[in-house]
Amino acid sequence: MSAKILSCLLSANRRLFAVALLLATLIAPIEPALSQEKTELDIWSTTDTAAFESLITAFEVANPDIKIAYHEITTNALFEHVLHARERKDSAIDLVISSAMDLQVKLVNEGLAFPFSADRAGTTPSWAEWRNELYGFTYEPIVLVYNKKAFQGYPLPKTHSDLADLLINNLPTFEGKVGTYDADSSGAGYLFFTQDAIQSDKIFRVIEALSRAKMRTYDYTSAILDAVASGDLILGYNVIGTYALERASKDPNVGIFQFKDYTIVMSRTAFIYKHSRKKRQAERFMEYLLSETGQEKMARDSALIPISPDMRRLKLPADSTNAYLPIKMGIGLLTYQDPLKRRYFLDVWNSIFKKPEEQ
Repeated sequence: MSAKILSCLLSANRRLFAVALLLATLIAPIEPALSQEKTELDIWSTTDTAAFESLITAFEVANPDIKIAYHEITTNALFEHVLHARERKDSAIDLVISSAMDLQVKLVNEGLAFPFSADRAGTTPSWAEWRNELYGFTYEPIVLVYNKKAFQGYPLPKTHSDLADLLINNLPTFEGKVGTYDADSSGAGYLFFTQDAIQSDKIFRVIEALSRAKMRTYDYTSAILDAVASGDLILGYNVIGTYALERASKDPNVGIFQFKDYTIVMSRTAFIYKHSRKKRQAERFMEYLLSETGQEKMARDSALIPISPDMRRLKLPADSTNAYLPIKMGIGLLTYQDPLKRRYFLDVWNSIFKKPEEQ
């Protein structure tokens, strides 16, 4: 090989090496971006993880820089956890979601929420938002659940008064066969019964009938629905409609009914924790929950019923009542959170519905 050819080959190799080095230099900055850690957003919630999973997945796909850490907890435990978080110097709270609307209002009233701009909150109805801090994102009727086989031969009660008559006139059948949430341990259960008391004075006759029927109490919706499905209970009173509708769609033993005099509607509410270190990411999740995209995802791919009027029509029962009464968010919800009123209510509740060994 001549010296000239060898020189050309060496020169070509040097050029190729230089090109390769340049490409490596250009590509190198991309690598750290690909391995960049995601921001972990801590959501503390009373909503069943399974009901929220599709929303979390869709949000993470649309926001690849955020990873959701979802903590499922009971209503009363969530309230205490958030209320005393600062005492523990606990910063791992970014968003707080609960079905106990009154407890949420109480936390916001304690100054624990970070304002979220209302102009980014979509078309949330006025009754479902408070002080640009607390927002409702679901529309969930509170229903009567029944075991279809065990209930055969009995008329479905149209009103709360009808339910009282049904129980009192058929005590041998219904004694020990009616269940609901324990108002002492379930924040949602306490909310529903106190809302009953606000909506109608006839509820006291219902409570008398439930007492005579020796109503049993439960901490979780799933426990009530399991008992109704098995026939251990004939009726479940004041059950969250979201979970009841999902169970009824899969279990032929379970039926649901909405009262025609009034049917309370609950909204799951969310707020950004004041001391969150990831407020921008929390705002993005709030925007998603309240957006048309989030509401449609909720309607089509979760058990939850969205608050959007157009979307909720896809999920509400076909025989929906015209007597829906949404619980209005605001300072009025603190009436029964007054310590004296709450203690009195629960003392009476426990004297009626708790077994002696449970008191």
